Amino acid sequence: MRRVGLGVLFFAWLYGVPFLFVVGLVRRVSSPYVPTHAAARAFGATTETLLTTAMVLNLALPIAGALLARLARDAYWARHFAWSPAGVVLIYLVTAMAGSLATGPLFSWTPPVGLGSG
Repeated sequence: MRRVGLGVLFFAWLYGVPFLFVVGLVRRVSSPYVPTHAAARAFGATTETLLTTAMVLNLALPIAGALLARLARDAYWARHFAWSPAGVVLIYLVTAMAGSLATGPLFSWTPPVGLGSG
């Protein structure tokens, strides 16, 4: 059972975190039609929540997995999680590169007030 739990943790980090980043970045660069400024702020807040969650999980899941694998004395998953810091850094570098290519900051941004208020 513990192997399944460690596997779920590893694959949640390996596939779930990049998925959250992609969804957050796609939402960040899209310009959706929203009828009110409040809806635009809610859209921006959801986008920021996705990106923040991805950033936190990118660090927390590999650390938790490595710790749990060591505590369980599971060499198979300990080897997998031993390489995860490289993946963490890679994901942060890709996000930083996306942030440097963006026209505005990735975090704390909401669409302008004029959307749909005309």
